[in-house]
Amino acid sequence: MAPRLLFAAGFVLICLPLFLLPADPGALQGLALGRPDTGALARAFPDGPPGALELVPGEGCAAFTPDHEDALLRLAPGARLEPTADGGRRLEVVPGAEAVRLELARTGNELQLRRPGGEVVAASRTGSRAALVPPLLAILLAFLTRHVLFSLGCGILVGCFLLVPVGHPFPEAFQILFADILWQKVVLDSFKVYILGFVFLLSATVAVITRMGGIAGMVRALVRFARGSRGAQLVAYALGIGIFFDDYANTIVVGNSAGPLFDRMKVSRAKLAYIVDSTAAPVAGIAVLSTWVAFQISTFAPELPAIGLEPEQGYAIFLETIPYRFYCLFALLMVGLTILLRREIGPMVQAEAAARRGESDLLDVRAGAWTRVERAPWTFSRWENGALPLLALLGVTAWRLLALGAAAAGPEAGAAAWEQGPAAWIRLVLAETDSSRAIFDGSLAALALALALAVGRRQLGPAEALRTTAKGLGALLKDAILILVLAWSIGEICQRLDTAGYLVAVAAQLLQPALLPLVLFVTACFVAFATGSSWTTMAILQPNVVLLADRLGSGHELGSHGLLILSIGAVLEGAILGDHCSPISDTTILSSAASRVRHIDHVRTQAPYALVCAGVALLLGYAPVSLLGLPPWLAFLFGAVALVLVLRLLGRDPDRLAAAAAAQ
Repeated sequence: MAPRLLFAAGFVLICLPLFLLPADPGALQGLALGRPDTGALARAFPDGPPGALELVPGEGCAAFTPDHEDALLRLAPGARLEPTADGGRRLEVVPGAEAVRLELARTGNELQLRRPGGEVVAASRTGSRAALVPPLLAILLAFLTRHVLFSLGCGILVGCFLLVPVGHPFPEAFQILFADILWQKVVLDSFKVYILGFVFLLSATVAVITRMGGIAGMVRALVRFARGSRGAQLVAYALGIGIFFDDYANTIVVGNSAGPLFDRMKVSRAKLAYIVDSTAAPVAGIAVLSTWVAFQISTFAPELPAIGLEPEQGYAIFLETIPYRFYCLFALLMVGLTILLRREIGPMVQAEAAARRGESDLLDVRAGAWTRVERAPWTFSRWENGALPLLALLGVTAWRLLALGAAAAGPEAGAAAWEQGPAAWIRLVLAETDSSRAIFDGSLAALALALALAVGRRQLGPAEALRTTAKGLGALLKDAILILVLAWSIGEICQRLDTAGYLVAVAAQLLQPALLPLVLFVTACFVAFATGSSWTTMAILQPNVVLLADRLGSGHELGSHGLLILSIGAVLEGAILGDHCSPISDTTILSSAASRVRHIDHVRTQAPYALVCAGVALLLGYAPVSLLGLPPWLAFLFGAVALVLVLRLLGRDPDRLAAAAAAQ
C-alpha cells in the first residue's frame, strides 16, 4: 500500500499547479468560440460562414485578443479580418457583403453568441477548474485501488453531476449518463460500435483458431525464429513494426498471436502488452501511409491557408515533422533496446523475473476473468489454421480502407489524384476512409474464414465451432468492453466540460517562442492523459498551433516555418505520450486486453519506459533543438545514447534475478 500512497502524493503534487495557475480568459474564449464541431461559431453557422460577420464584445467578455481572431479565421481561412470601431472584428468572406452582426457574451461557464436584440444564436461551454476533477479522480483512484471499473465509474458520476445546470435536480445527472452519453454517444455512434464489433469478432476468431489448434501451430512455427525469451520478444517487436497501417489492428493481432509464444518462452504478458502498446501508435503515427497519418494531417491542414499555404501541402509538412517526432522514435527504440540489452526498469523487472520462474501473469490464470479456450485434443496443430484468418484480417482491412476511401473521395477526385501518382491516390483515400468500418469488415472476414477452416477441414464440428464462437464473444465483456465503454464515457464528459480547453488555457500563460514546442509537448501530454484520447488532443490543439507558431516564429531563429514544423511534431508526440500513460485510454485498454494481462498492471509496468522516453525527448530532443538550434539527427543520437545509459545503469537483468532466486 505504501508505494500506492507515495504515487498518489506525487500525482497530487504534479496536478496541483493545474488547479492553482490561472487560465488565460482569451484562450478559453477563443477555444470555446472556434472549436471545429462544438464551438459557438460552428453551431451558429453549420452551413458555412456568411458573406461578412461582425463580432463585438459584450457582457462578461474581455477585449478581443489574437485567440478570438484565430477562432474567426478558422471559420473562414484566408478571409479578410479587420477591427471595428466598437472593439470587435469584421470577417469579410465576400468583399462588400452586408455583415451579420453578433455579440459575444459570457455567462458563468457558457460563451454565447447573441443577436443585437439579445436572442442567443449559439452557445459553447468554457472550461473551469472543476473540469479537471473527473479524469484526474478516475486516474488517481485507479492507481490507489487497482479497480479500474470502480475508478472510472466514480469519475463518470462526478462528471455527470458537474454537467447538471445550477438549480436543476440531481437525477438529471443519470439522464445525462444513460440517455445522452451511453446511448447517444456510444450505442448510436457508428465509430464506437464498429470498434466494439471489431473487438468482439477478433476475440471470437482467436477462440476458434485456438480451439482448432491454429494458435498452437503458429507457436510451433514461430519457435524456429524465437529461440528463447529474447527471440520471442523480437518476433512480437517485428510484428508490431510490420503492421503499421492501423494501431487497433496492430494491437489485437500482435497481442493475440504472440501471447502463447510468450507463455512458452516464459516471457511475461506485461512485457507483451508493453511491446504491443509501444509499437502500435508510434509506428502508425510516423508511418508514411496509415490511418493515423490521414487523421493527423486533417487536424492542421485546414488552417494552413491562414498563413499563406495550401491545405494540399499538409502531407509535405507532415513528412517534415518526422525527424522531430522524438517520442515515437525513442519509444520504438526503447522497446528494441530492452530486448537486445536484456534490461528492464521499474515494476517490469519483477514481472519478467516471475515469468522466468514459471509464474504466469496471464489474466485467466491469475484472476479467472477470462473464458478460457483450450485446443481440442483431437485436432492437429497446423500453423495455417491460425495464420490464414489473421492474414485475412490484414488483407481485407487494407482492401476496405482503400475501397471505402475511394468511394468517399469520388471518382473525379480519385482520378485527379491518380494522375499525380499512386502515392497521392493512397494519401487521398486514407484521408477519406472509414477506418473503424474497415477493421470491422476485416475482423468479420477473419472469423468467417476461421469457421470455414474449422468445419471444412473437420477440426471442429458445426456445434462445437458455434459454442467456441460464443465463448470468444463473451470473453472480453467484463475486462475490456466495459472498461472501454466507461473510458469513452469519461472522454465524452471531459469534452462537454471542456477539460482540454482549460488545460490549454492554463498553458497559454507560459508561451514564448523558444519554449513553445516544449510547452505544447507537455500540454498535449496532460490533455491526452486526462482525457484518454490522443486524437481528441490533436484535434483541439493543432488548429491553434498553426497560427500561433507562425506568429511567434518571426522571433525565433528557426523562423516561422521551422517553428511550425517543430510545434506540430511536439503536439503529435505529446498526445501519443499522454495516451500511453493514461489508464483511461482506449489503446491502452485494448493492449492489456489483447495481451490478457490485468489492465492496471500494464499501466504500471509501461509507465516508467514511457516517462523515460518522454524525459529524453523533452530534454535532449525538443529543448536543444528549439533553444540551441541543434540538428534533429544529432538530438536523436544523443537521446539514443541516453536510453542505452539508462538501461545499463538503472536496468536489471530478469534472467539473473530469476536464477539467483532459484539458487537460494
